[in-house]
Amino acid sequence: MTGLLIRCAGPLGVAALFVMAGLSAALALTRGRLADARTDLRLEQARHETDIATFKTAQAKAEAAWQAEITRVQTENRRLNDEADRKAESARADYAARVLQLPTADSGLSGRDALPGAGSPPRRDGPGDDSILLARADAMICADNTARLQAAHDWALGLATRPTAPAERP
Repeated sequence: MTGLLIRCAGPLGVAALFVMAGLSAALALTRGRLADARTDLRLEQARHETDIATFKTAQAKAEAAWQAEITRVQTENRRLNDEADRKAESARADYAARVLQLPTADSGLSGRDALPGAGSPPRRDGPGDDSILLARADAMICADNTARLQAAHDWALGLATRPTAPAERP
């Protein structure tokens, strides 16, 4: 048996050398592929980090734009509210002055003909045939409510007609 090994040692040694050379080549090829894979991975990680930074920048910019829009809308609403309050106060003063000019029930009026507007034909926007007397306090309440409701109506119309898009920025 030792003779057989000695006789085959030469051919087996050459075959072993070929196997070792093949394995070395395969190992070198695998190392090259591994190095390429690591390079590709580093490039992909760098792209991913860039994407994350770009996303965070875009998110911060969008948040800033949103906050600016909220501030713009709040400022516009405050302006509209202040304008509505001024209009309501002006209308209250006007209506109060008109109410104070009306004659009172104890001022000696007798009958329907002595009332302002009595005897005139009924209008769509004015008193009809059925005139009534109100206490001055009740007339002031009506004047106050009318002024507030007119201001609220004008305010709502202003909201409906204003643009909903953000203001153009330079």
